[in-house]
Amino acid sequence: MEKYDYELYRIKADFCKILADPTRQMMIAELRTGEKTVGEIAEALEIVQSMASHHLAILRGKGVVEARREGANVYYSLVNPKIGEACDMMHQILLAQMAKNREFADRIIA
Repeated sequence: MEKYDYELYRIKADFCKILADPTRQMMIAELRTGEKTVGEIAEALEIVQSMASHHLAILRGKGVVEARREGANVYYSLVNPKIGEACDMMHQILLAQMAKNREFADRIIA
């Protein structure tokens, strides 16, 4: 086995691209509280339902969310709660970087 499996890293990079959209990040955050319909997600994010459906279709196609039909409603949920945890980790890293940059800026300005 090679040290680095290029195909695996390509798949990881593609997955990261899915998460690189702010609307999809907010959808993931919203779905962490439980399953929701497209309408509920659109209302929570203050976007039109067609935009919510578009982003949910992308997330569903890449295996980030799953759908469950109940009568006329389709409920979406995260496939794996670790997706939300990964987003939390990115958030913490960004906050740490921002704090470090702020400290650097304060040193140069002072």
